[in-house]
Amino acid sequence: MDSPGKHLKQERELRNLSLDEVSKSTRIKKHFIKAIEEDRFDLCPPPFYVKGFLANYARYLGVDPREILLKYQELMKPPLPSPEVSPRKNPEKTFQFHPKIQTRIPARTTYRVLFVSVVFVSLLVSFYFYFAFQPLRTSNAPLPGSQTTATSEVVQEKGNRPVLEQIKQMELIGPQKVHAEPFYKILDAHLGTGIEMEGGRPVVVGKGSEFKCENQRIYFFTRIEATQEGKIWHVWRWEGKEHHRIEMVVKPPSWSVYSYVSLPPVRSGNWRVEVWDGDKMLMDVGFKAHSPRTTFSPS
Repeated sequence: MDSPGKHLKQERELRNLSLDEVSKSTRIKKHFIKAIEEDRFDLCPPPFYVKGFLANYARYLGVDPREILLKYQELMKPPLPSPEVSPRKNPEKTFQFHPKIQTRIPARTTYRVLFVSVVFVSLLVSFYFYFAFQPLRTSNAPLPGSQTTATSEVVQEKGNRPVLEQIKQMELIGPQKVHAEPFYKILDAHLGTGIEMEGGRPVVVGKGSEFKCENQRIYFFTRIEATQEGKIWHVWRWEGKEHHRIEMVVKPPSWSVYSYVSLPPVRSGNWRVEVWDGDKMLMDVGFKAHSPRTTFSPS
C-alpha cells in the first residue's frame, strides 16, 4: 500500500501541478507540502493539523480524503512490541531497621504507608476547603432581571476521536450553503475506470454507464470552461443519498478535474454524480453499479 505522501505526490504529478500552485490554492506552506509528500511528518505541526493538511490537499486533487487519512493512520501506528521478553528477576528485598523496635521492616512497606498518609491528608484538606468556602446561594434559578444562556462543553480530545468522525467534521457545509454567481460551463464529462495522460492531458479510459462492484475505482472526469479562477464540487450520490463530496479548483480559460469513488460489493444500485457551481447544479450523470455475481454487457 502506498504511503499517503507518495500517493498525493503521484496524483499531483499526474495533473502536472507544481508545489507552488498547490501551496497557493490550498494555502498550505510549500515546505509542509514537500514534507508531506516525503512522509516526513516529523517536520510538520502536531498530528491534528497534519490531518487537516492531508484532507485539504486530497480535496484539491480530487482524491477521497478518507482514503488518505486511513493511510496516514496506518503509517503512524506504533510498532508492535517484540514477543521475546526476558524474564524479570525478582529484586532482592531490602530492609530497614526501626530505631526502637529491632525488627526488619521492608522498605517497600514504608513507602506505601507514607503514600497512603499523604493521600489521606490531601483528602482532609480538600474537604475542609470545599465545605468552608461553599457559597450560601446554591439555587440554579436566575437572578431577577438576568438572562441565562445554555452552553455545552466538549471534553473529548480531538486526537482520540475516530478517523471517520474527524473527516466528517472537516467536510464542507455543502453546495446549498454557498451562494456564488455561475462562471463555469461544462465542455466534456465522462465516467470510466481509469485516467491516463495523452498529449499532456488527462483522458478517461474504460468509459461506461454500468460497472461491477469489485472494489475498483470509478472516475468522473469533467472539462470546464472558466471565466475566472474559483471552485466547483463533485457530489456523488448512492440511492439518492449523498455518499461523497469533493471541492476542486478550476482556472481559466478551461480546466480538467476528476474525482473517484471505490465500489465495494455492498454499494450496488443506482448512482449519480452532480457538478455544482455555488448553489447552482451545472449537470448530473447517472450510472448503475452491479453486484459482482451479475452478468451484463458494459455500455
